[in-house]
Formats: sequence, structure tokens, C-alpha cells
Amino acid sequence: METYLYFRKFRPATFLSTQASATNTLNTITGLGGDDIDSITEVASLVVTAGGDDNSNVGSAYSAVSADGDQTTLSIANGAVKTTSNSVITLNNVTEDTDSGYNLETGDTVLITFQQGLETSFMYPASSLIGMDATATGQTTLHFKSLKNDGSDDLVVINHDNGKYEDIVNGINAVINGNNHGGVVTVIDGSGGKTVLAKELGGLGIDGLIYTPESSY
Repeated sequence: METYLYFRKFRPATFLSTQASATNTLNTITGLGGDDIDSITEVASLVVTAGGDDNSNVGSAYSAVSADGDQTTLSIANGAVKTTSNSVITLNNVTEDTDSGYNLETGDTVLITFQQGLETSFMYPASSLIGMDATATGQTTLHFKSLKNDGSDDLVVINHDNGKYEDIVNGINAVINGNNHGGVVTVIDGSGGKTVLAKELGGLGIDGLIYTPESSY
């Protein structure tokens, strides 16, 4: 039975953004292990807690906010979010979307809860691994045959403690060729604010995972 290598990006369970001013752009989401969020599919919900007193400047899908502490769940499915890029979420304001838009006020908080989304996790057969190289002192890049079978490699970048390249290579080799695994093996899983590693990669300071598949999937 061939071994399949499973990876999941580093993602917090939640992230709390507090508005320093009345802007619809939220704070940059952190704790992501180097791979930005560029798709709203990774977000399960956005819950606003009012911190700026009365706010009637909200879309028709929501009740007007009458006091601090009032909570509203924004309608992602119906267009509350304008853009998601480089781990920054920007909401539509009420002028842009009279139904699902929402104008944030100074002191409002937005609780972002994450879910499985576009390219959050991925898996390759071990036979698709075609090379590993040290791309920085604390970074090792795994090259896989493209899922599209085109000319460019799919890349999985692992961030780790400095000087641990050889240990990473040995660990991946042990996962693939050792007798302790078969079928699907979780190599790195940083989801939910917890890090789960194959035991062969323990103690190497792995704290980041960046996935770059060949374009045009």
C-alpha cells in the first residue's frame, strides 16, 4: 500500500479583530504559519459585537444596533465580504450592499471563526515527491509532481528551526520508507491553533506551512 502524505495549513480556531476607527477593513489576521488567507471559503462566520454605541447604518438583513454589546452575525453567503486578500478581510459598507453590507464603528469587534476552505489541506502520494531543498536556513521546500501533470512542481514549504534541514529530510524519508506508517499519514497539521506532526518531525520547531500548487487549478 502506498503512503499518502497529508498536510493542513496553520490556522487559528478564531481571531478577534478590534476596530481602531470606523473602517470596514479588519486587522490583518495573524498566527497563520506564513500562508496568507486569500479566500473567504476559509471563514465560517463573522460576528460583530458593537462597541461604538448606536448604529443604524447597517444593511436591511440586520437589526439596528442600539447599545454596546449587541451582536450581529454578518451574512457571508449573501455578500457581506467585499474582498479577502493577504489575510485582510474588507466588508462591503451599506452603500455598496444595502442588504448585507455593514458599516463598522470605532470599538466594534469582529470574531472570525475559521473552517476548512480552498487549499487549506492537501495530500500527495509519496511517489509524487520528487525533491527537497533548503530554501533558507530555517526553511525546507518539498517538490511534488503537479496535480495537473504540467511542467511546474507543486511546492510545500516548511518553516522550522534554523539548521534543521537535514533532520526534516530524514524525517520525511522515515515517514515514507519506515515501517510505522501506511495509507494516509498526517505529516503536518496546524489547524485549530494546535500543531499535529508525524512523530519523525517532532522537536524541529515546525511553525509554518506554505502551499503553492501550480497555477490555474
